[in-house]
Amino acid sequence: MNSARSFRRLLLSTALACGLAVPMARAQTPAADGTGQGQGQPVLLYADRVDYDQDLGIVTARGQVELSQGARLLLADTVSFSEKTNVVTASGNVSILEPTGEVLFANYLELTDDMSRGFVDQVRILMSDNSKFAALEGERLEGRYTRMENAVYSPCELCAEDPSRPPIWQIRAARITHDQEKRDVYYRDATLEVAGIPIFWLPFFGHPDPTVERRSGFLSPGGGISSDLGTYARLYYFFDIDESKDFTLEVTPSTKDGLLLGGEYRQRFATGSITAAGSAVYTDRARDTGAGVVEKKEFRGHIFATGRFDIDEQWRWGFDLRRVTDNTHLLRYDYSTEDILASRAFVEQFDARNYLSINVYDFQDLRPGNPEEEPVVLPMVTYAAMGEPGGVMGGRWSADAGFLSLLRSNGNDTRRVSGSLGWRRDDVTGFGLVSTVQAEARTDGYWVSNLRRSDGTVLDDDKVRFRGFTHADWTVSYPLARQDGTVQTLLEPLVMLSVAPNISNSSNIPNEDSQDIEFDYTNLFRASRYPGIDRLEGGQRLTYGMKAGFYGFSGGSSTLFLGQSHRLQGDTDFPNGSGLRRRTSDVVGKVELTPSPWLDVSYSFRLDSETLAQRLHDVSGVFGPSQFRVTGSYIYLDKQIQDGGLATRNREELSLGVSSALTDRWSVGVSHRRDLAPDGGPVLSSATLTYQEECLTFQLVGERNYTRRIGIDTGDRLFFRVVLKNLGEFLSPSLSGSVFGQQQ
Repeated sequence: MNSARSFRRLLLSTALACGLAVPMARAQTPAADGTGQGQGQPVLLYADRVDYDQDLGIVTARGQVELSQGARLLLADTVSFSEKTNVVTASGNVSILEPTGEVLFANYLELTDDMSRGFVDQVRILMSDNSKFAALEGERLEGRYTRMENAVYSPCELCAEDPSRPPIWQIRAARITHDQEKRDVYYRDATLEVAGIPIFWLPFFGHPDPTVERRSGFLSPGGGISSDLGTYARLYYFFDIDESKDFTLEVTPSTKDGLLLGGEYRQRFATGSITAAGSAVYTDRARDTGAGVVEKKEFRGHIFATGRFDIDEQWRWGFDLRRVTDNTHLLRYDYSTEDILASRAFVEQFDARNYLSINVYDFQDLRPGNPEEEPVVLPMVTYAAMGEPGGVMGGRWSADAGFLSLLRSNGNDTRRVSGSLGWRRDDVTGFGLVSTVQAEARTDGYWVSNLRRSDGTVLDDDKVRFRGFTHADWTVSYPLARQDGTVQTLLEPLVMLSVAPNISNSSNIPNEDSQDIEFDYTNLFRASRYPGIDRLEGGQRLTYGMKAGFYGFSGGSSTLFLGQSHRLQGDTDFPNGSGLRRRTSDVVGKVELTPSPWLDVSYSFRLDSETLAQRLHDVSGVFGPSQFRVTGSYIYLDKQIQDGGLATRNREELSLGVSSALTDRWSVGVSHRRDLAPDGGPVLSSATLTYQEECLTFQLVGERNYTRRIGIDTGDRLFFRVVLKNLGEFLSPSLSGSVFGQQQ
C-alpha cells in the first residue's frame, strides 16, 4: 500500500512538472529576451514534499523548491499550480533567475499560466549590470510590462556596514515601468536623490535598460555663457542606423554666432572603417587688417575624416582629411587645439620583414603670423627590408629606399631620391663584452627648383645634385653587475668609434628635414645627430658614456647616464648653440630617481663643454603620497643660431601642480603653467575639485587661459560635470570670458 502511494505521488509530481511546463515555456519568448531558450524543454522540479488536492485541482510543492527550465530558474519555499484557474503562486524567499541575467526577488508571486499577467509583493530586481529596482508591489501586464509602484532605481552598491542607508544616488518614482519588449525603463513623478537628498525632479523620465548597448536618442547636452558665443547650447542626437553605422547630429545655437550645425558619421565595413565629422556656421569672423580688427560675416566650418581599409593580408590603404576655414574656428567651438592640420592618403604593404608605404600629405598651418609656407608632399615613398639574423658574416643586412617630392606655390620645390644598404652585427663575448658593428652606404639625388639659400638669394634655374656617403660605427660596452643584499648595482661604460669621410653639406641642397636639432642623451650614440638626411654628419669621432644604476628588489631604482663625443677634425655644419659646433660636444646626461612610489624624478641636461654652463635642462617629477602630491616640470633650452644667423629666443617654461586626496572620495588639485622667457608670462591656471564613487563622479573645474588670438576672447571659465553610471555624463553650462570681467 505504501509503495502504491509513493508511486502515485511520483506521478503527481510529474503532473506538476508537466502542468508548469506550459507557463514556463510561454514566458521565455523571443520578444522577451531574444534567446528562445527553454521552449519545448523539460521542466526539472526539486522539492522536499509534493501534495495534490484532487478536489481543488491544486498541486503544491514545499520545502526548498527549485523549478528550472532551460536557463530560467525559480526558487521558493512553496510553489503551487491551480488547474482550474491556471494560476501559479510562489511564496517565501521567492527568486527567479532570467536567461538575460536579471534576478527577481519577492515575498509573494502570483502569475497566470502564460505569465502575461501577475502580481508581486515587495519586489526587488537585480539587473545584469548590478543595478537594482525595488518596490512595495509590482505587477506584470500584457506579457511585456513590469510595473512597480512607489519604486526606486539605483546602480550603486549599498553600504556594507548599514544596508538600510540610501545609496550614493537613486531615482525615486511614484511608478517605474520596465518594457521588456522595447527594453526601456520609464519613470513617472521621478526625483533624483543624492545621499537621500532630493536634487532634481522630473514629471516623466526614461532611459534604455542595461541590456541595450546603443540606441537612437538624445545624448547629454552642453552649453554655457561665454564672451565668444554669448549664451549657447550644444545639443546632440544619436542615430543608430544599423549594426555597422551611426550618425550623431550636433546643433549649437548661440546668441552671437547664430546656429551651428555639425555631426559625426561612423561606419564599419568588412575590410575597414570610416569616420567623418564636421561643422558649419555662417557668422562674423574677425580679421586683422593692419589698421585694426574688422569683422565680416562669412561661412566658417571644418571637416575631419579618417578611413582605414584592408586590401588583403599584406596591403592596406587609408586617408586622413583635416581642413578648417580659418585658424580660430576649432578653438572657438572647442573642437581641437592643434596648430597644424595634416591631411594624407596612403597605401602600405607589410610582408614579413619588408615594408612599403606611399603617402601624399597636405598641411594647413593655423599658427598666427607664421611666414613659412607648408609644402604639399606629392608623394613620399618609403621602402625598408631586413635580412635574416646571422645571414651575412654573422650579422643582418638592411636596405632602405625612398622618394620625396615637396611642392610650394611660393618657394623651392624639392625632389629627392634616396637609397642605402646597411649591415649590423651584435656579439657578446664569454667574459661579458658587448660589441655592435654597423655600416651603411647611401646615395641621394636632388632636383631643386627656385632654391632659396640661407643668405636670401633665389636660384631660378633648376639644380640637380648627387651625393654619396658611407659610414661605419663600432660600439663596445662592458656591463658590470653586483648584488649587495636587496640592491643590485649596474655599471656600464660605453665607447663608440665612428668613421666616415669628411662632408660639407652644400647650400645647393635645401634643408627640409634637419633644421630642428635637439642634442641630448637620446641621440648621442646615433650615427648622425641630424634628425633627417638632408644634412649628414661626417668625419671621425669618438663617443663615450657611462651608465650606472641601483635597483632594489622592492621596485625602487636610481639611474645615471653621462656622455660626450669628440670629433677628430674641426670642420662642422652644426649651428652655434646646438652643442655640436665644437670638436668636443657638450656633456649630456640623464638622472632618474624612483626610490619609492611617492617619489619619481627625471632630469635630463646638456652642459657647455668648456664652461659647463647650462644649455638644456628638462626636469619632471612627482613627489608625495596621494594625500598631498606635487607634480612639476621645468624646461630650459638655450637659443640656437640657425642657418643664416637667425637667432631664436631662449625657451624656458615651468609647470606646477598640487593634488590632494582629502578622503577616499574627495580630492582637489591646482595647476599653473608659465612661460619664463623675458617676454613670456602665465599660460594657463586651473583648479579642480573631484568627488568620485563607484557609480558617481562629480568635478568642479575652474581655469584661466592667458593665450591671445584674434577672434578668441581669453579669460576665466567655470563649469562642473557629473557622471552617473548607466545614465551618462552631464556638463553644466559653462561661464567664461567677459562674464567674469576678465577679457584680454
